[in-house]
Amino acid sequence: MVLTKMPILNKIPRELLFWGAADQARVLKPIVESLGSSVVALVDDTPGLVSPFRNVEIYEGISGFNRWRDGRNVGQYGFVVAIGNPYGDVRCRLHDFLLENGLQAVSFADSTANIDESVIVGEGAQVMRGAIVNVDARLGKQCIINTRALVEHDCILEDGVEIGPGAVLCGRVHVGKNSWVAANATVRPRVTIGSNTIIGAGAVVVSDIPDDVVAVGVPARILRHNGE
Repeated sequence: MVLTKMPILNKIPRELLFWGAADQARVLKPIVESLGSSVVALVDDTPGLVSPFRNVEIYEGISGFNRWRDGRNVGQYGFVVAIGNPYGDVRCRLHDFLLENGLQAVSFADSTANIDESVIVGEGAQVMRGAIVNVDARLGKQCIINTRALVEHDCILEDGVEIGPGAVLCGRVHVGKNSWVAANATVRPRVTIGSNTIIGAGAVVVSDIPDDVVAVGVPARILRHNGE
């Protein structure tokens, strides 16, 4: 995991490029604006997508990004990958691409989120309204903590993890790369969830879950392997 200390949280450039121009972008825009930044460009891989924001131009894919980049001092811009799960791997790949192209990675949290000062936050973290991240938790690169989610003490979230709205991770939970704990799921203390795994909405996870599966229910059971 790429980890940085808390002081960088919410210290973001005045101008941001969003990669992703759908629902996640609409949720994030008011948060970054409340921190004194503005969205000046959008990139999305969906052909023909219309910009959701007045006066913010949208560019298509890498070729569109290259057109936006040409002639600009890109080092003054921050970037946000506004793509939700199950695309944590995509977020991380785009994160690395944009860093290589000279933009600044930013991490931010809504003003109503409660993040303990001991938390270690990875680059590109997004923490939504009313979320709580408790003592000595660790968030990897491009983690998303959604509205009113609770990440308890000493949890470890690897790169590309998303915690859904209202989900609860009790103490010392470990979530592997690019996994998604969906809305209102609960994970008991000291449980490990593997990489590239989805925990369904409302599930209650009482024992370890392996890599590359979808688990649902109370208690959570493996429904299928990813890709089936």
